Amino acid sequence: MNELTSLKELYKLISPCNLCPLRCNVERLKGEIGLCNSDIFVKISSAVLYKGEEPPLSGRFGSGTIFFSNCNLKCVYCQNYNFSQLGSGKTVSVKELSNLMLSLEKKGAANINFVTATHYAPQAMAALTLAREKGLKIPTVWNTIGYETVQVIKLLNNFIDIYLPDLRYVNDEDAFKYSKAPRYFEITLEAIKEMVKAKNIRFGTDGLLKEGVVVRYLVFPGKLDELRIALRLLKKEFGDSIFISVMTQYVPVYRAYEFKELARKLLKEEINEVKKIVKEEGLKNGWIQYD
Repeated sequence: MNELTSLKELYKLISPCNLCPLRCNVERLKGEIGLCNSDIFVKISSAVLYKGEEPPLSGRFGSGTIFFSNCNLKCVYCQNYNFSQLGSGKTVSVKELSNLMLSLEKKGAANINFVTATHYAPQAMAALTLAREKGLKIPTVWNTIGYETVQVIKLLNNFIDIYLPDLRYVNDEDAFKYSKAPRYFEITLEAIKEMVKAKNIRFGTDGLLKEGVVVRYLVFPGKLDELRIALRLLKKEFGDSIFISVMTQYVPVYRAYEFKELARKLLKEEINEVKKIVKEEGLKNGWIQYD
């Protein structure tokens, strides 16, 4: 399937909307608002050079990161809650979005990084196509909580070079309790399998990642046993064909304080235990991220 066909198929999924696993089926082309709190118009919070991604993604000047407003999930601890949950940001056209990509490349961006863009996937890929027609050369990153349909990932494969999904939960009870994501584990694992099938790890001569899959795992306070489960699962399923980024920077924000178990950062002892678990599980391709 070529890019044009993939783009047409993505647009078919927007109304009635089936872009994400929630499949709320609203007619966004007619102005209806989906579970993601979005209609047909793209809304972004910012487009910036961001140095906070993993080293092979940030490069010298940073990742060309576009933070999209709204989200299909309702994570109670979301650090980007002001725009992902509360919807702050500005509306941009496809042309304006493409120009932002070109501007980020001109500033030295290592890549174009789409952060939580599933609900705007057709418009984002249309903007990317336009930017490439105007000369955009750098790789693209699909930065996602991982809760994606295989159908959409297959359509994105023609546009995206690097997948950066989370494996946020290893049990569906927590996924629904904290993010309102039914069948999160099964759905996310299948999506990651599709990503890995399509993209092999490839670095450039500059040491930056040009293609592949990096799976992130956010460690929650008091839930270190689940880190071990996740690492073993990922190793069994994917071996060394992916990179794994273990994240210890959890901060209780937004509605996290409504849940006693989420109302604190990781203790120093827990971070030391994370290091121990990662070592014991033999993580080779990956990192532990701290503050």
